[in-house]
Amino acid sequence: MPEKDGISILIDNRWMIIAAFVLLLILGVFGYIVLPLLDGIVLGLVFAYIARPIKRWLEERGIGERLSVLLATISIVIPIMGILGLGMLEIINQLMVMAKNHQQLTNSLINFIRELDIPEPIYIQIKDMVFNLSSTILPMLGQIPFSVGMKLAFFILNVIISVFVCFFLLMDGAKFVNAMIDVVPADKLPIVESFKNHLDYILAGIFLGNIYTALITSILSVGVFYFFKVPHIPALSALILLAGLIPIFAGWMVLGPIAIMRYFEFGGQDAMVFILVSTFVLYAPTELLLKPYIVGRASRIHPLLVMLAFIGGGLVGGIGGFFMAPIFLGTLIAAYKAYMEVRRKNDEIFKLEDS
Repeated sequence: MPEKDGISILIDNRWMIIAAFVLLLILGVFGYIVLPLLDGIVLGLVFAYIARPIKRWLEERGIGERLSVLLATISIVIPIMGILGLGMLEIINQLMVMAKNHQQLTNSLINFIRELDIPEPIYIQIKDMVFNLSSTILPMLGQIPFSVGMKLAFFILNVIISVFVCFFLLMDGAKFVNAMIDVVPADKLPIVESFKNHLDYILAGIFLGNIYTALITSILSVGVFYFFKVPHIPALSALILLAGLIPIFAGWMVLGPIAIMRYFEFGGQDAMVFILVSTFVLYAPTELLLKPYIVGRASRIHPLLVMLAFIGGGLVGGIGGFFMAPIFLGTLIAAYKAYMEVRRKNDEIFKLEDS
């Protein structure tokens, strides 16, 4: 029987090719329809991932599956979205105030710089730079609130979507993954199982330790800021949460400027007390005790790659991109590790057969 060429094979499998094309077209249309809800879907996936240990802990103590899923979802969604939501509102409010009062803000900043007793030539250069920036950047901030209403509505909708996605993934996520694996050919199952295990391991390392410690630190910071009467508490707590999520960044990038401002306003003793309290209350329990315990399943990804994924994803895709980019990064690395693991096993089998 003569060997078939490529065209003959395509003709023989034309109905399968058409079915595959139609399926991809339907998936593409469906993806386009749900694209406005991408932030909520991605957030729900991340919430489900970090709520899974809480669900397991509750089930081990005899709580039913549905109730444990509900409690785990609430325990993750409410703190994170509460801190981020209040922080966003506070930041937007301050931007509006800065835009309306940019002249007073500029004068106050110039007076503050004058009190530092810096040399006159340097003072003049700094003053000119401040005036130039204030005349260009600060008035532009007034244009931000015009689009806030629609974005706030989408934000609330995505929060609602994320709650439902988180709940149903915790409830039926394992069944969904198993259903996808069931359609994989038997000879490809080893590499798919390896990929699934590596991806689970990597995403746990990326999200669990960082998010849990960042969330706890952010919640504790509310009490610290309230005790020291630091202004704009929701915005600063949200910034500490975001700083804790990204490796290499740290909450000290928020606390350091606060300590410097307190030094100029209240003196060195107040700034030192603030630093000591922040160290022992915010970072000693989380960084020295909690984070090493939680990150028992480290992602083993270089922190620079994770940092670039978080920042680049946030710049390109907003909240959804902020979490989607690390997931894509973890997927690529999991695929590479799965391929290398299966390849190693095959090489070992060939060596045993040769010997």
